[in-house]
Amino acid sequence: MTKDLAGFRINEQYEVVSLMRKGKFGDFWRAKRLVDNTDVAIKLLKPELFMDGQAIRRFHREAKRLTSFSHPHLLRVLETGRTQLGDPYVVTEYTPGRLLSDDIVDLALPVDQVCHIGAQIARVLASAHMRGIVHRGLDPDAILLCEEDGDRYRVKVFDFGLAHLTSDTGEPELTQVGQRLGKTEYMAPEYIQDFALDARTDLYVLGVMVFEMLVGQPPFVGRAISVLTAHIEKEPWAPSDLAEQDVPEWLDQLVLALLAKDPNDRPQDARVVARAFAMRSWSS
Repeated sequence: MTKDLAGFRINEQYEVVSLMRKGKFGDFWRAKRLVDNTDVAIKLLKPELFMDGQAIRRFHREAKRLTSFSHPHLLRVLETGRTQLGDPYVVTEYTPGRLLSDDIVDLALPVDQVCHIGAQIARVLASAHMRGIVHRGLDPDAILLCEEDGDRYRVKVFDFGLAHLTSDTGEPELTQVGQRLGKTEYMAPEYIQDFALDARTDLYVLGVMVFEMLVGQPPFVGRAISVLTAHIEKEPWAPSDLAEQDVPEWLDQLVLALLAKDPNDRPQDARVVARAFAMRSWSS
């Protein structure tokens, strides 16, 4: 059970107000920045994720890069630090909304909304990839849907600052060797096999999420070991074969291209994917 931290002050800079949601890296809390009474969101990270001082140092170094990364579809990182108890935290802008996972659970989203959401995610991925930042932890729980200017599906992607913590060899430093972070349904084949990851890994997971938005479930479901094996060995169905709505052929082709087992067979640039969603057309 998560401890109620309401009223807790972090280094006399922030006062925790209430729990917003729990997450795989840590819990998000709504808080007040004491210097100006501004609402912010603070993710208090799980201490067990950081196995040594090197992981802590790399976390602060990489997260610092993200404070200068701004994009309309990014939940911006404002600062990072450690509490007076030594626990790492990330401060982001506060934006009310709901997680994409909440909408997917209830029903398959209409094609127009899927394309709108997919384009926004692809745009922020493109911007991150141009800066050398790979998300690695992408899944529907890292996508916030906000209501802005009459748009109920305005995307804000978060957790970039946690997912990029890899060593020069690609081995995650947030976890012990051999342990992978994230849900098996959203793991690319190359990450499962040898921890390799790059921008195309994010695009694979985008394909998984678009498939799920259309169909109501990811391409591969079941026991963890079966899902991991399927990512590596099993070809997915086309969304149109399973969806209870008409899925255009171009969208089938795009999703299957994103879900290619070999990263070289996927789209190589998120900007191209964003344009395909916006233009409602795809040709490999």
